[in-house]
Amino acid sequence: MKRLVIYLAITFGLTWGLLIPAGFVLGTFQNGESSSVLMIGLIALSMFFPLIGALVANFACKTEERINLAWRPLVGQNIRYYLAAWFAPAGIVLLGAVVFFALNPQWFDPTMRSYIETTAAAAGLPVDELVSQMPPVPVLIVATLASALTYAPFINMIPAFGEELGWRGMLFPTLAEHMSERNAALVSGAIWGLWHAPAIAMGHNYGMVYAGFPVAGILTMTLTCTAMACWLSLLRQRSGSVWPCALAHGAFNAIANIGVVFCANGQTLLGPSPLGLVASIPLVILGIFCWLRLSPSKQPALYKSQRFAP
Repeated sequence: MKRLVIYLAITFGLTWGLLIPAGFVLGTFQNGESSSVLMIGLIALSMFFPLIGALVANFACKTEERINLAWRPLVGQNIRYYLAAWFAPAGIVLLGAVVFFALNPQWFDPTMRSYIETTAAAAGLPVDELVSQMPPVPVLIVATLASALTYAPFINMIPAFGEELGWRGMLFPTLAEHMSERNAALVSGAIWGLWHAPAIAMGHNYGMVYAGFPVAGILTMTLTCTAMACWLSLLRQRSGSVWPCALAHGAFNAIANIGVVFCANGQTLLGPSPLGLVASIPLVILGIFCWLRLSPSKQPALYKSQRFAP
């Protein structure tokens, strides 16, 4: 319990203690995160705070009380989990976008006009000038998919590791000492989602124009994080490493917004990114599937091996 309290205090203390004051100073609670380049950088920096919390919490405990943070890649024995982490997110994201546009066909914009206008306004450029600098839409789609299926997940894996060492390396197994793996996945996912609250209140992921802002966005983020946590927790349990979790997390981030460029309304609370209520349906189904494969009982000794614990 001491390890859990220290981890949560440091992770939330660093994150909320930085983002909330900065949000008031920079005006991003009123104008959105995109109004400040510095805030965008601070939100990216906060991805490493769970890692700091995990390391401090572990070292604050006696050696025999530490958790196995599973920081070693263990690639050779986990090829199938790495492949699933690498490629499955693209399928889930694309399927979610299909579901979203099938249910909301009026928002589908194959010309990407809305996205181009928004991008031009943010860059301070005339729309025609931006269009002249862009490749044709089919080329842009192929290039985006190619990067999302090759190098982008591995680049994104590095900052994602900052989160995963905390959420799946520390929080999930620590909770699994006190409750079933199934409950640990749900609780850790809900905590992970709530951790994003300050950023969501600045328009992160969903913007700021929707009914129930920002509470509805925070609840939606909590739902989608919980679903994803069930899959990532199963990856952690089966592989014995947080690196497949980091790769899956990075792969999601690499392709999550591909549907947004074709949405006349941009990203909304419903989608088309897999963090939206409608577009998350495939992710939620995957989460339920993985949740059922987690243990319905406590696992107090499974994650305690000191061989890999720092």
